[in-house]
Amino acid sequence: MNDQPSEKPADMPKSAPRPRRKVEAVPAEPAPRPTPRSTAPKVAAPKVAAPKAPAPKVAAPKVAAPKAPAPKVAAPPTASPAPISSSPPAPAPIRATTVNLTRAGAAEVEADSINVHQGGIGAASAEDITIEMGGVGRANADDIAVRLGGVGVAHGERVSIELGAVGLAVAGEMELKQGYARAVLARDVHIRQGGAQTIVAGHVTLEKQSGAFILLARKVEGDVQTVLDWRGALAMGAILALGVGLLARRKRG
Repeated sequence: MNDQPSEKPADMPKSAPRPRRKVEAVPAEPAPRPTPRSTAPKVAAPKVAAPKAPAPKVAAPKVAAPKAPAPKVAAPPTASPAPISSSPPAPAPIRATTVNLTRAGAAEVEADSINVHQGGIGAASAEDITIEMGGVGRANADDIAVRLGGVGVAHGERVSIELGAVGLAVAGEMELKQGYARAVLARDVHIRQGGAQTIVAGHVTLEKQSGAFILLARKVEGDVQTVLDWRGALAMGAILALGVGLLARRKRG
């Protein structure tokens, strides 16, 4: 290529300068402030616990701790209760100079004179005892008189039974009128329209309509009606003694 000198362009006319516009600065508006949010109540969502699988329980080995021996405390001596008797205590005997019992009773009476009318006494001891339409279990006195009554055991110097009965009479003088005696042991016995099972006495008087089953007496007067007299009683006693002896020998054999 040919190196040729470049030609300069012709001077072009210069353009007129453009007028500049004035730009006024406008102040910037303040940015709006954020408004506060309304405080609405927060509702907590229910928590659902996930089911847990039960963990296997491992029993720990129990180790028994050694027990310390408890101190022995001696119990105080206790008094044994007194035995309680089922039977009530016996009442105290009645002691007086004169005792009158009418439609009443007593367990034991001790006095100089005792009168019983439609009553009863367990045991009576006095100088004289009078019983009418009553009874006495055991009577001990110098003079005992019973009418329309009874006595279990009568012991006295004089015993009189009228329209009554006596179990055992031990007396110096015994009188039985229209009554009954089971056993009589006395020095003198007088029976009128009465009877006795066994009489042992020194002197016995039996009036009409009177009798005794066994009569042992040194002297007997009156209309005697007995099943066994003293001879028969002795014979029966001998027979009984022989029978008892034979039974005893058989037992020994």
